[in-house]
Amino acid sequence: MRNKAEVLMHPVRMKILQALMHDKEEGLSTLEMISVIKDVPQATLYRHIQILVDENIIKIVKERKVRSVTEKFYAVNEGAAKLSKEDWTQLTIKQKLNYVSYYQLALLSQYQNYLHSIDEEDLTDLATFSFIDLTLTNDQFKNFENELNDLINKYYNMADSNKEIDTETKTIAINIIPKP
Repeated sequence: MRNKAEVLMHPVRMKILQALMHDKEEGLSTLEMISVIKDVPQATLYRHIQILVDENIIKIVKERKVRSVTEKFYAVNEGAAKLSKEDWTQLTIKQKLNYVSYYQLALLSQYQNYLHSIDEEDLTDLATFSFIDLTLTNDQFKNFENELNDLINKYYNMADSNKEIDTETKTIAINIIPKP
């Protein structure tokens, strides 16, 4: 078994997980992932999908026979694509910096794709960014974290009930960095 952080840290596997998070129930086939993740060669994508399956981070949710080949559909195992506090504390400083760097690069890549999708005629940019320092006690901070987590989970889980409604996916990325 590989180190979970190292499995999740890889840029290609981050792209796979990101693609799968948009279709939680039905999953995506490898061919569908190839159409979403255009900058990764097919053989590379297959190899990294297999690593994620072997590590139980993604699962096969259905199979469909197409001619003589069985097409597999993959979905994220809920919670498996997250690092636990224990996983995080076992990382070296260099590994943590690498993980955060890949995370930021994945965000940058997603934002670039978003900007390229905006119609030149309609330059309405719906992305928002915030940068704020909060001065809180440890207890206040824990309460803040718990409330924020509850709020994110509420809206994340709401996506399942919105299937019949015309919705668009928004990515919410939050970084919390304690002051030294």
